[in-house]
Amino acid sequence: MDIRLLTELVKAFAFSFVAVAGFSIVFNTEIKDVWWGSVFGSVGWVLYTVIAKYMGSAAGGYTAGAFTVAVFSEVAAMVLKRPATIFLVPSILPLVPGGGIYDMMFATVSGDLVKAGEAGYKTLIAAGAIALGIAVASSAARIFSKAIRSHIIRRQ
Repeated sequence: MDIRLLTELVKAFAFSFVAVAGFSIVFNTEIKDVWWGSVFGSVGWVLYTVIAKYMGSAAGGYTAGAFTVAVFSEVAAMVLKRPATIFLVPSILPLVPGGGIYDMMFATVSGDLVKAGEAGYKTLIAAGAIALGIAVASSAARIFSKAIRSHIIRRQ
């Protein structure tokens, strides 16, 4: 592995960790849950970075990152007996395409409607990919937990 790639991924992990921790504190998340959410968000962001930059698929990166964050959040919710949203909401924030929304609005105000349309399209794709990743992971978690519960009930 190239040292520049490793350095870039460590920086991405650290910056997203701090960002998620900050948002978690703003959302009044308990300190013991801040650490979990920060790790989940950092892993999701690093996964997005790798897929988007080195495999050339931003939408695939958003989907994989959001799916990973959602799966980790659902598992943590089951294990720690807490709602998944306390992990998911702050953890997903590094993936939110706020820069794309800004670019779209700036281009619109500047009168460059072609650039605004391109930025809006990319932002819409990113938002849809994030929603898809979360929906698939949450649905799978619900199906899995129902299967476990029904298996436990049948054994009794």
